[in-house]
Amino acid sequence: MPTRHLYLIRHGQYNQVYEPDELGGSLTQLGRDQASYVAEALRTIHAQGLYVSPLRRAQETAQFIANRISLNPHIVPELREVVPVIPPEDKAIFKARLPDYDDARLSGDRRQADSAFDRFFVPASEDEDHLVLVCHGNLIRYLVCRAIDIPVVRWTRLETNHCGITRCAIDDDGRIRLVSMNDVGHLPLDLRWFT
Repeated sequence: MPTRHLYLIRHGQYNQVYEPDELGGSLTQLGRDQASYVAEALRTIHAQGLYVSPLRRAQETAQFIANRISLNPHIVPELREVVPVIPPEDKAIFKARLPDYDDARLSGDRRQADSAFDRFFVPASEDEDHLVLVCHGNLIRYLVCRAIDIPVVRWTRLETNHCGITRCAIDDDGRIRLVSMNDVGHLPLDLRWFT
């Protein structure tokens, strides 16, 4: 019975100042250090695939991992950062932080997040496989809610540190198990950041 093992990696800390393109900021030195540690933590998993968001911070993090596990990263637009749903109790917070988010954009983000889930959270085709997905905190939290079948509006109640590892296993019958959430045991204490 083949099992699919997913390793969801949040990118490292990044520079949040304005960039002239839509790819966002680069990793800070702290982010590069975090990426180096997560790459080392993943070196023994014998991954068959490395998939990454198109955003710069995720691509730079994935390159550290690629160099360590000898896989080329594949850019997947569905792994881009999203706001998949706004919990009713958090509407004022989101409105203040993201005034341009309207229903159409939220709907598109939700479709994107669901597409990522439908693509990766499926049983392995024939043999056991290990896939690394380098993406973003909001998306990881939403995917975990879907994986363990809790209301997706609860995604804001979960946390993901930079370069934390979230692991899920999908059995051949489609049963999904959350193996670990936001594991940061591979990071020294001074590298454990989530903002």
